[in-house]
Amino acid sequence: MTTSFPESGKGRDEVLAALTQARAHDLASDGRAFAFVYDPGEHAREVARAAFAACMPINGLDPTVYPSARQLENAVVKACLELMHAPAGAAGTATAGGTESVMLAVKTARDFARKTRPEVTAPKMLLPITAHACFHKAAHYLGVEVVSVDVDPVTFRASVADAARKMSADVILVVGSAPSYAHGVIDDIRGLAALAAKHGTLMHVDACVGGCVLPFLRDLGVSGPDFDFGVEGVTSISMDLHKYGFAPKGISILLQRRRELRDAQYYTCATWTGYSIINSTTLGSKSVAALGAAYALIQHLGKEGYRERATRMWDATKKLVALVDATEGLEMVGRPDMNLFAFKTTGGDLFTLADRLTAKGWHVQPTYQYGPSPAHIHLTLDPENARRAQELGNDLASCSKDLPPAAEAPEGVVAFLANLASGADGVDTHAIVEEMGLGSGTMPAESAPLHRIMNAMTPDAREKLLVLFFAELFS
Repeated sequence: MTTSFPESGKGRDEVLAALTQARAHDLASDGRAFAFVYDPGEHAREVARAAFAACMPINGLDPTVYPSARQLENAVVKACLELMHAPAGAAGTATAGGTESVMLAVKTARDFARKTRPEVTAPKMLLPITAHACFHKAAHYLGVEVVSVDVDPVTFRASVADAARKMSADVILVVGSAPSYAHGVIDDIRGLAALAAKHGTLMHVDACVGGCVLPFLRDLGVSGPDFDFGVEGVTSISMDLHKYGFAPKGISILLQRRRELRDAQYYTCATWTGYSIINSTTLGSKSVAALGAAYALIQHLGKEGYRERATRMWDATKKLVALVDATEGLEMVGRPDMNLFAFKTTGGDLFTLADRLTAKGWHVQPTYQYGPSPAHIHLTLDPENARRAQELGNDLASCSKDLPPAAEAPEGVVAFLANLASGADGVDTHAIVEEMGLGSGTMPAESAPLHRIMNAMTPDAREKLLVLFFAELFS
């Protein structure tokens, strides 16, 4: 792509051709990607595309100037409140994604505590170690301390008993997942919510992944832990419409049990010389295009369309889980409550298995060890890759045969990179990134050696290396 600012403009076809060429190596929505992609099918994608384009001119900054922004948000929020069995008086907000929904849920808890519990000067959040990383990001940005909650090492559900032991007068928020991303497991939301209510604190359910699937699985008779506003003590829920709502990035919804809680998430400012500001989210000017696409898909697919896709994904999940159970050398990590899950190898090299699957044309997500969760391969199923579940299963079974034993990362390399991550001076990080085959921003064809190194490093060192890597990508 041309990176300079051109003196004269180029033709439409030339500009669009450059964009097409740039996307040539992007992850494709072809049913072979089992992470990142949430594909409802070509017809639904086309509806979303048209709705997105139709809503591109709308600015959500001022719903009095763009009343369609208010109409769209109210309609989508109402539909989501219905799915989550919200009581009268509940409210919601459209956000730019799950991370922003979570950021605002944590801000709500912090600011509501400032108003109602002024004695809390060092706010804390009880957070299971399986909760999404964006909660740590929110805590970092908003000055809230994370108190890690253990999980059961077999089920990977958050331990209510451990949360109770760690509860204190400074806790402003308890968090549970429905489900957790890595293992597809729903926490004991009833137990966590009862604990929160007992101590007069707020309780957030992260249903960013499950909010648009679990209600339809329940319609189909698939049992699982309760997680929505039908559980007393749940005060807020986040759910992403750009995941299994199938809308384009980025649209999520944050729902609050009471309007006073939503009021705490707002930001206002009249102490400047321009117009008085009120923002419901962290953004000021914001696109409503993805929200419009979400509205169109909800209306176009209806509950029937979402149920059909939930059925397809759940049937494929059961098929793949059964295959993992039946394949020597593979073992599930937890048991999923919906259509995403994790499995490990029991002797063979996990990262070699991931490379073999990549060579077969599949995109899967190798994940590193942390706490009781071992290194594993994560699969996310959507309606289109679910059609290829048997094909993936056949390749998974064949690729699992004759795996080499699990290999250790070279100690010297791990030590060198750990030293680099700690801020060693005089090191050419660009040359190191190129030497590791990461200069293009994509993983090399055989990435097992890199994964072994990252898996062997401490989480702190991993984080610092990621900063170095990203800094090179955007240099």
